[in-house]
Amino acid sequence: MQPLASDDPRHIGRHRLLSRIGAGGMGRVYLARTPDGHLRALKVVKEDLAHDTGFRDRFAREVRAARRVRGPFTPAVTDADTDADVPWMATEYVPGPTLKEAVSANGPFPGPSLLVLALGLARALETVHEAGLMHRDLKPGNILLSPRGPQVIDFGIARAVEGTVLTRTGQTFGTPAYTSPEQITGHGVSQLSDLFSLAGAVVFAASAEPPFGSGRPVDSLRRIMADEPALGAVPEGPLRDVLARCFAKDPAGRPDAAEVRGELSALPLPSAEHGWLPAPVTEQIDAREGEVRRAEEAGRTTVDLGGGAPAPPRGGAGADGTGHPPPGREPQEGAPRGEPRFRRRAAVLAAASALVVAGGAALALTALPGGGVPRDAAGGGPPAPPGPSASPSAQGAPEVDLEGWIYEVDFSVDGESLYVFGTSLSRWDWQAGEPVDVFEPAPSAADIGPDDHVAGAYGDQIRVWDGGSGDEVNRFGRDNGGRGFYDMPALSSDGSRVAVLAAENGDPREERVVQIWDVAEGTPGVEFPAGGVLTDLSYTADDSLLVGTVMEEGFDAYVGVAVWDPATGERLHLFEGGDHYAFALAPDGRTMALQSGARRVDIVDLGTGGVVRPLAEPDASHESVTGIGYSSDGERVLAGSFGWDDDRGSVWDASTGQLLRDADVMVYAPMGSHPEDEYLATVADGGGRVLVLDADYTVVNELS
Repeated sequence: MQPLASDDPRHIGRHRLLSRIGAGGMGRVYLARTPDGHLRALKVVKEDLAHDTGFRDRFAREVRAARRVRGPFTPAVTDADTDADVPWMATEYVPGPTLKEAVSANGPFPGPSLLVLALGLARALETVHEAGLMHRDLKPGNILLSPRGPQVIDFGIARAVEGTVLTRTGQTFGTPAYTSPEQITGHGVSQLSDLFSLAGAVVFAASAEPPFGSGRPVDSLRRIMADEPALGAVPEGPLRDVLARCFAKDPAGRPDAAEVRGELSALPLPSAEHGWLPAPVTEQIDAREGEVRRAEEAGRTTVDLGGGAPAPPRGGAGADGTGHPPPGREPQEGAPRGEPRFRRRAAVLAAASALVVAGGAALALTALPGGGVPRDAAGGGPPAPPGPSASPSAQGAPEVDLEGWIYEVDFSVDGESLYVFGTSLSRWDWQAGEPVDVFEPAPSAADIGPDDHVAGAYGDQIRVWDGGSGDEVNRFGRDNGGRGFYDMPALSSDGSRVAVLAAENGDPREERVVQIWDVAEGTPGVEFPAGGVLTDLSYTADDSLLVGTVMEEGFDAYVGVAVWDPATGERLHLFEGGDHYAFALAPDGRTMALQSGARRVDIVDLGTGGVVRPLAEPDASHESVTGIGYSSDGERVLAGSFGWDDDRGSVWDASTGQLLRDADVMVYAPMGSHPEDEYLATVADGGGRVLVLDADYTVVNELS
């Protein structure tokens, strides 16, 4: 970490730069601080790439896709401006060395650390792949180390470099020592290519050498094509066997990330007493944290002496440090406020599945997708299936961290509680501002039904509760005749049925279908093609229809909003042709508010598919609507928005389309209406803070 040079900028977007972390082929990386104190790693593209039109287009596309990735081993992309003169992107900052730095400084990792490393990388790739991405350049330099596990960075960004001056001047696509045979030949490249690179990174950690030796890139490529990897430094046993299969020359012979995760998670984890990392690496992390503190102190001194202070939060609502999107960016592409509801469902394998070190001494691997927790630290006993949590009274008040994106907030039927789903799934006494229940392990996707039923997806299993974490109704999935790989559960009004997005054989790359389950019986019924990747799915209030937002594979473009008959699977309507899509279902079950443009929202008849009335366009200070909701009585439509002038939301009269309030209410998305319309829960800053507003849209409480 180096001080800022005279030619380094001091501010980029809403970020204040503190120091220079490093530089690479694509540009410089800075340590930055957001207005409310969050640290970010901010990558600024090199000037020559900034003038490459093809690169800019690919970079923008890959950043949009990468923002969909949310997981415990993939630092989130929190902000970006791909339209700036010099494009940039910001991610969560991990104050640790790369795997390359750690091994180079301290030597090879011991066997137990290798297991945790491989398992964390598999789960990182699982998250990336299920978002429709490939990493394409997984290597020790793209793996950061932290007490909670390895952190994979730069996923999806490698593809933006393809075809630029970097590759036209002779660089191969990917890093030669860790690239796969098919990347070398250019034929058959798929997500399985990342598994070849995963194995290479683990072998490097075990031996301090690439799997096919060091030397000139051309020699490395030749050995990758013709030779076998050097696995001798990896202890004999299941881990070495898994890595050997990942090194198969033919991709068809490799396991995918889910298979690797499944096999390794059944193995005994290392003792938690000293954490998973070798002691010298932990010391490196401590030293890096000290550098960060010094950089922050230097930054504060600069401000005190008259340097440029960061802009205050806009609109009085605070900011989470993700900044504001540039003009014209679609809210579904990662708006900092008003995070669209679909993010809770598209972000498969979310951060609930984390390696956590509490106080540097307690290591636990929880919420493994596919069900179950691993053997205990001592290695005794087989994995146990996820079971109901102990009641809060039995285990003391639950601890819930709301940091990170929040994807859904919903009041209970009696209005006394508030369900919050993000990196955790919890229920709160919102008046006291305290959590009263937490669902453990946390699901990768969840839905709160209108009668307090709760559904959670766990890879190849679905679980349904009636109100609390101790009141499980049933669990079912692949072992009950289902297809496997479940996402986006949507509960019927009485909790008797749950619709889910499913993929054949648990493979998200296969054709996706919507599958409807009988909750009591635990059996699948009607199923029908989803038509793409669903990013939201909901029953209407009378359960007569299912509505979902459909995107193309890879989240490259919207297909539209589809309406299905859940009794037959027939698609009744497809609203298409827009460039922004979000919807909110009216309580009457017959209409919905449909966003199809940046600021265009219409009331649509679900029976005929026709527009009933347009809603008045918000003030031009709103660059885009970022999420829609209804009041509980259906009389008002509410929306969050973002814009350079103000970030506050809008309120319409649903019967006339007239704007009642505009740019003067603290309404963000996701949002949930109190059953008696006395209060509105809304998520400020995309995560970290849940605000409860009264009927005048004044904050009456804050959960954090």
